[in-house]
Amino acid sequence: MKDLIEYLSNRTYPGRTIAAGMTEDNKLYMVYILQGRSENSRNRVLVNIDNTIHTFPKDESKVQNRDLVIYKALLEDDDYIYLTNGDQGESIKNCGDIEEGIKERTFENDPPIYTSRIGAIYSKKENVLKFFIIKKDLEQTKRIIWTYKLVPGYAHVIHTYEEDLSSFSSDPVLIKVTDSDLLNIFDNENTISCLVKVDDDVKIVNRGDL
Repeated sequence: MKDLIEYLSNRTYPGRTIAAGMTEDNKLYMVYILQGRSENSRNRVLVNIDNTIHTFPKDESKVQNRDLVIYKALLEDDDYIYLTNGDQGESIKNCGDIEEGIKERTFENDPPIYTSRIGAIYSKKENVLKFFIIKKDLEQTKRIIWTYKLVPGYAHVIHTYEEDLSSFSSDPVLIKVTDSDLLNIFDNENTISCLVKVDDDVKIVNRGDL
């Protein structure tokens, strides 16, 4: 079974990637990888503001489609931790329920790709992870939720794109959690930022930090 680095190593542009599970020593493990190809997408960094992780523009004058590229990627309340590739995390948090929260949202309005909205939400009370995807299916919106128990040493991964830029098409993929250096993800020139959360410890690396 592959770890996250091995899984991503043969993918040119998976887009935004979310992995979540549990380390071998029973700690919550969450990863967010931010990629971009256009100038607008690459004009971002991840920033920790009061324990909420935001995407933030490097150059404010170059921002386009702000509602798609600037958002809270990681936020938390008393019951849940929300890791998402857009502001749908706030919608779910405000709604208080993942099933109802994703009904309020559709895929991103970025034709012709219509990027999927993805996320992983950790329930502190149930000690489970719920992954979801909101994607375009012909002319409709398809919403799928998967629920996983946490198993030490394993995680699941989901990302926005397949290699042909179509929407992620399978169930979240099971991977093993290792101590491999996630800085290796920056070997892909499209990767611009990464955050790793292990329990309460959150680390952020932006390409400009390297």
